[in-house]
Amino acid sequence: MRSEDKNDVEVVKTPIQRYHHGPLGKVLQRFLQERGGRQDFDLIALEQLWQRAAQHDPAIGLHLFPFFTRQDWHVLSCLGFFAADAAQSLASWERYQVLASSLDSIRGVHADGIAGVAMKVDASADLERYMVEHYMTMATTQVSAALGTQLVPVRVCLRHPRPRYWEAYRPLLGEYLEFSAEENQLWFSCEDLALPNPGSNEGMFEVVCCELDRRLVQHKRQGGMAGRVAEQVRAGMLEGVQVTLEDVAEQLHLTARTLRRRLQEQDLNFRQLLDQVRAELDQYLTLQGLSRALVAERLGYSDTAAYLHARKRWVLDV
Repeated sequence: MRSEDKNDVEVVKTPIQRYHHGPLGKVLQRFLQERGGRQDFDLIALEQLWQRAAQHDPAIGLHLFPFFTRQDWHVLSCLGFFAADAAQSLASWERYQVLASSLDSIRGVHADGIAGVAMKVDASADLERYMVEHYMTMATTQVSAALGTQLVPVRVCLRHPRPRYWEAYRPLLGEYLEFSAEENQLWFSCEDLALPNPGSNEGMFEVVCCELDRRLVQHKRQGGMAGRVAEQVRAGMLEGVQVTLEDVAEQLHLTARTLRRRLQEQDLNFRQLLDQVRAELDQYLTLQGLSRALVAERLGYSDTAAYLHARKRWVLDV
């Protein structure tokens, strides 16, 4: 047996890669393309995208969400339209956020007569500022659209110092702004959060939540090496690139044989993991409004018939 097959020590410690799984990078790309931006950047490198967009609009973190079409909205934003009220919508965001991004975390906050969410972004100060501005604008826009009336936060706390364009916050996030705060927080009055959503649909809300709960269980199961492999496969598929076991092994500085063994230790093989990611993205891309033909292409199938046949296997195996 070759000596390197006996040695499982990784020569290079690969840092944990964090991804934003939604269409944020693509929307930023469209924003830049409309302004003559080049296409020589990695969509996963969100900070680079934000910085280039900020050259055109310093307050791009506040202004990007209107560039999202309904097809670009993450399923969590769509779920908010089925929620009973804004409080349930924010609670859903907190529960399922990990499915949208491994870059950040959301938790509920409560005080006397007010409630909301606190946001933590594991990134540089600049990227944190862009993302928090975007998330707060997105959340306020979504709950207002679901209610059919403008819902203005009663308090907004931001960890970053007051930027030069801080006046641009007011039309979107209200008058009560606190910069250089200890934590990023978005607060609404409990009375506003309890306003009934005229388009609520309890049945649809439960259906979507059941699927998201299934994906949460799957996400938690994909820890360790399986999780690292799933991240590589998922990122490739979202960019339209089909990643092989050998490609992932090279990225993780392992031999293909060692990677197979590591997956076997988690009672998985590469095909099973590939099917799990495909099943997850099948739901996600379908909810984003992509046609079956486009979903099939994104997931690596040459024709729709092969894709539909594979879906039957996912139902049985995943």
